[in-house]
Amino acid sequence: MNIKYRLLCKRLIEEGKRVGVIQYYNVLFIMELLSDKDIWSLEQWVNGMNNLYMKDIHNWCRLHFIKYHTVFVYMKEYPVKANIWNGYSYIRWRMERRMNLG
Repeated sequence: MNIKYRLLCKRLIEEGKRVGVIQYYNVLFIMELLSDKDIWSLEQWVNGMNNLYMKDIHNWCRLHFIKYHTVFVYMKEYPVKANIWNGYSYIRWRMERRMNLG
């Protein structure tokens, strides 16, 4: 697995935080879950989700006041073209998000 992902999860766990991860194609959303309510909310949401986009995951975290980090992971099981497209989509989403915040 991606070294950045492992280091991030290790740091959060060492800080005593609970970690939740949602995978959207090549992108991992690593969430800092602070309470049992956050864990329950995430479980309920994941059980009922289908056809979501990165912006949906971002909006859900924002509405529930959950901090998160994203990591792009090259997936060997995907074709190279799919990895490139997913990487482009991830970069475009991050740029759009930054432009909307600024």
